[in-house]
Amino acid sequence: MRIAALRWPLACAALMFCAAASWGAPLTIEECLASAMKNNPDLMAAEEKIAAQRATIGQAASAGRPQLSAGSSYSRGGSGLSGDNNSGSYSGNVKVEQSISDWGRREAKVEGAQLSTEAADADYRSTRESVIQNVYNAYYGLNRAMRENAVARTRYDNFEKRLKWAQSYYEVGTKPKIEVTKAEADLAASKLAVVKSQASMEQYRADLANAIGQPMLEISEVDDILEYEEWNIPLDEAVKRAMEQRPELIAKQRRVEYASTNLTVQMKGLSPSLSASAGYDIYGSSPFDGSEWSAKLSLSVPISDGGLTKSKVEQASAELRTAEAEMKSLSNGVTLEVRKAWEALREAKESLVSSLEAERSAKATLDLAEGRYAAGVGDNLEISDAVDSYATASANRVLALYNCKTAQLDLEKAMGGLKYGE
Repeated sequence: MRIAALRWPLACAALMFCAAASWGAPLTIEECLASAMKNNPDLMAAEEKIAAQRATIGQAASAGRPQLSAGSSYSRGGSGLSGDNNSGSYSGNVKVEQSISDWGRREAKVEGAQLSTEAADADYRSTRESVIQNVYNAYYGLNRAMRENAVARTRYDNFEKRLKWAQSYYEVGTKPKIEVTKAEADLAASKLAVVKSQASMEQYRADLANAIGQPMLEISEVDDILEYEEWNIPLDEAVKRAMEQRPELIAKQRRVEYASTNLTVQMKGLSPSLSASAGYDIYGSSPFDGSEWSAKLSLSVPISDGGLTKSKVEQASAELRTAEAEMKSLSNGVTLEVRKAWEALREAKESLVSSLEAERSAKATLDLAEGRYAAGVGDNLEISDAVDSYATASANRVLALYNCKTAQLDLEKAMGGLKYGE
């Protein structure tokens, strides 16, 4: 755990984050992650669960430490109501008890508490990876929406240019009125696409603000990190890393070990226990009139508990088998998740190559169509199709980039490889 060590860096990062938000500077992904580590309530809850589990270690260990108690009393009584024959007495005592041995039950309980704490720590890391993934997804989503907005604006500009050409040709009598009407309709439709893309940007801004734990934060600009850099890992290596690093698997393994330890505890239900105690008592009509001390060594050997221990052992055995089966099921699920994520990344990379080629071809077609229309030899349908085809190809390229980034993110998450501050 590096939670305490990260608090000062997180505090500094949070100050930088607030400054960036206030000054309108683009928010970096690092600033967003730092804010999420500090403000996300899911992380706070997971951290407190670790603290709660850690406290159970001390509770389990307390049975092996000295137990000290003390008490005192004063009583007064007599035979009449006048008070002449009344008398009082004092008493007080101090006692210390120490468990010497319970034949391994206490040690097994401490070990179980430690395993539960380690499982809670792994749960925290799982929650942290989910928070990191959510921040990246929202950030990539906003990047995608910003690029799609740029595509929509380019489409609008192309249709606006085409309308001006149509109007000029109509004014000199080389094009009919329907050319202008169609151009105006296409321009209006492209304006609607711009409005929709702007609304999408606002939705992703809200998603990002929520992911970093500040749902009402106003986010203006973010850095564009949607470009994809080639990243490869063999499938076998990806699965191997997942088996070693995935926090959910680590947490489940600790719970299997806890179930095994609990079985050991229950099997010792009829074990002897050895303890020692010592005390000092004072008494008399006034403090310290009389006193005595005592010491005792006790050995307790349970003979029969009516089948309680047997039933608890059977229950613990069933819980251990259940935990082992759940571990196997989770391992299979993680393997499947890695395979699907790996295949999704492979498909996304191939789609990106195709989308880039399609965009280049569509841009060349648009340039030819604009040249023909500007020269007065192209028709309305030709340039409309070219503008729409280029806009679609550009949007597909943006989507392919987004799919590559999110597919890589999903694969890293499936392998348990999303880290922060480590």
